[in-house]
Amino acid sequence: MPRRFSPLHIQPQPDALAGAARRFVLVLVGTVVALSVVLATYFYIQQREYNRFSFQNVIWDGVQFRNEHQAYRISLLEALSGGSLPDLQQHYDLLLGRLQQIETGQAADIYRGAPELQVLLQKIEPAVRGWSGRLAAFAAGDRAAGQMLLTQSQALDADFDSLIAGVNAIGVRRLELSRERLSGLYTVLIAAAIVTWLLVLGFAYALMRQLRATELAHTELQAMTADLEQARREAEEASRTKSNFLAAMSHELRTPLNAVLGFADIMRQGLFGPIGNARYADYIDGIVKSGQHLLSLINDVLDMSRVEAGKLDLSEDELDVLQAVDEALDLVGVTADGKGVALQRALPAVLPRLLADERLLRQMLLNLISNAIKFTPEGGSIEIAAAVLTDGGLAIRVRDTGVGMTDHQLKRVFEPFSQGDSLRAREAGGSGLGLPITRRLIELHDGQIHLSSRKSAGTTATLIFPATRVRLLAGAI
Repeated sequence: MPRRFSPLHIQPQPDALAGAARRFVLVLVGTVVALSVVLATYFYIQQREYNRFSFQNVIWDGVQFRNEHQAYRISLLEALSGGSLPDLQQHYDLLLGRLQQIETGQAADIYRGAPELQVLLQKIEPAVRGWSGRLAAFAAGDRAAGQMLLTQSQALDADFDSLIAGVNAIGVRRLELSRERLSGLYTVLIAAAIVTWLLVLGFAYALMRQLRATELAHTELQAMTADLEQARREAEEASRTKSNFLAAMSHELRTPLNAVLGFADIMRQGLFGPIGNARYADYIDGIVKSGQHLLSLINDVLDMSRVEAGKLDLSEDELDVLQAVDEALDLVGVTADGKGVALQRALPAVLPRLLADERLLRQMLLNLISNAIKFTPEGGSIEIAAAVLTDGGLAIRVRDTGVGMTDHQLKRVFEPFSQGDSLRAREAGGSGLGLPITRRLIELHDGQIHLSSRKSAGTTATLIFPATRVRLLAGAI
């Protein structure tokens, strides 16, 4: 027995797996972007710190400044002892160059930004630049000027030592500050990495759960699909069995019924002599009418079962539509006259030929016109019209002024054994298969039927054949 699933048991989510995969990819991309941003920030800050402060440059400039001062003094001592004056001038120029480097070089901002260094430089710089005049006097032979230069140079030793000590202190503070910043950045980097990977793991876990749920739902859906397929096959088999049974029973009923009708007709005509009592003639008429009605019902059931069983094959030919309509009107003319319903023919003079099954076309027309007669009261009218459509198809329309149908009745009118106005249908008789059979037959011709109706305003039924079945002739409209 097929399993039964409650509607809430399976909630298929066709895009669940794709959505989870997209979210996972987005998290991975976000992780890479976040780590890239953090790393880029780290290297940017590191490079900025390096550009803002280079301890080696500061130390180098300060130490070289002091070394040049010492070299200048040694050269001065040699000059006082009879050495070369050009060498003394060269060392003095180098000393001025080192002073200029400190004031305008890469480390100038550090020197200017440190008050203690600025005080020392304000003391050293005027003294060094003031040596230029005394150096010229010494070169001119003023030995006292040379002694004065030596004394002033020795007096600046303590200031140069303080300058180097101050530079070292600033360098230590800057390095400690840089380490603190980088340490904070390291912490942020580690925290970002941990949070990111936690998110990745969380989404991976959610994705795995979604995969397992999807696999479970897919398995259950496959099982349900298999059950539904089995149920469909069983239903089709039951439908075929029913159709075959109805076809067989209809055939078995129609054979003896035809015999009853034949014998009753012989008795009514008195082929073997008159009937003894005149009242029997009325009974025989009742037998013939009831038998013909029963035979019509059996034929409807047989046709419906053959259509549903797929055993109805088309015998197609190019038909004259006007002739087919006239033949159908001739067959129902007596019935319409007996009920007092006027049949109106609104057909063009020329119509194209139609590729169709002649018997089935006649049956469709008879079903529609008979239905219209059945539900049109005395004094009403039925109009039969036909025309070629703009797309090349052919439409045959049957419009009556009968009782019409409500929207609810109109929705159910193509269901087998369903009848629009049940009370009038019971009064007029019928199986309720006329319109369902007509729809199956027009669909066999690749066409369709349109039905429109309003209560107490009549009904319009239109058969539409596709352009592939229309054979246009010269002069056709």
